[in-house]
Amino acid sequence: MTKIMDLWPPIMRELKEFQKIAEIEESLFEQLEQEIEDLVNDQFIQTATEKGIARREKMLKVVPFADDTLETRRFRVQGLWSDKLPYTYRVLLERLDNLCGPDSYAIEFNAGEYNLNIKIELTRKRMFDEVARITRQMAPANIVVTVELRYNQHLAIANFTHEQLRQYTHYKLRNEVLADG
Repeated sequence: MTKIMDLWPPIMRELKEFQKIAEIEESLFEQLEQEIEDLVNDQFIQTATEKGIARREKMLKVVPFADDTLETRRFRVQGLWSDKLPYTYRVLLERLDNLCGPDSYAIEFNAGEYNLNIKIELTRKRMFDEVARITRQMAPANIVVTVELRYNQHLAIANFTHEQLRQYTHYKLRNEVLADG
């Protein structure tokens, strides 16, 4: 990036007053550049800054929890923002793909028994409530909706040695994302 001082004649670059002016103007231009970048990022929920998400939360009348991360807040806003009718199974799958990621959940719909089961990966645990809310909102009233976490299975811990597993409690082995073994 070109500095402001590089654009001035050599005689002006030598004067201390102009060096100080250049220093101040450089910091102002950096701030302006960052604000322009943030403004562009705030156009989209996936890249929005804290300020951009806060603006959308205010529009949607959403109050974030004190310990919410920016990703969780984006997830919640995305869920409310992209609300569209009609609700179909395909639209539900699109919403879950957008909110959780295509490999972060498993869904099973049994039309004959009127039930819909969704299991969310432990890595998306913080998004559980939002997925449950969206799914219950989109599903017809005669469908029983079950949203659960997909807990660790035997295959997930099979590669760990007994010594490695010893550092975990039974609860953590089932309910927490485990470091690669």
